[in-house]
Amino acid sequence: MSYWVNPDIAEIVAGLPGVHAEVIETAHRGAKILRNTISSETGAMAGSVFSEAMGSKDAFFGLSDEGALGYNYGHHNNRSDQYVPGSHVIAKTIGRM
Repeated sequence: MSYWVNPDIAEIVAGLPGVHAEVIETAHRGAKILRNTISSETGAMAGSVFSEAMGSKDAFFGLSDEGALGYNYGHHNNRSDQYVPGSHVIAKTIGRM
C-alpha cells in the first residue's frame, strides 16, 4: 500500500494558526536549555547563545561565537599539539528538549 503526501506539507503545516508561535517558543526553550547546559559544563560561550525567528514560519537557536564548532565537536589545539574533546552541548540540549 502506498500513500501520497503533498510535497508542500511542511509549508502547509507551518502556516496553520498557532504553529509559528509554537515554533518560536520552541526555539526560545532550546536556547534556554542550551545556555543552561553550557553554564553547567564550563560557562564558556553561554553569552553567545541566541534564538531568532526567521520570516513568518521558522525559528532557530544556536551559538554565535566563532569557536562554537570546536567547543561543541572538539578540535586540535595547535599550541599543545593535542586533541581537545568537544562538549557536545548541542546534542545534549536536543536530548533535553
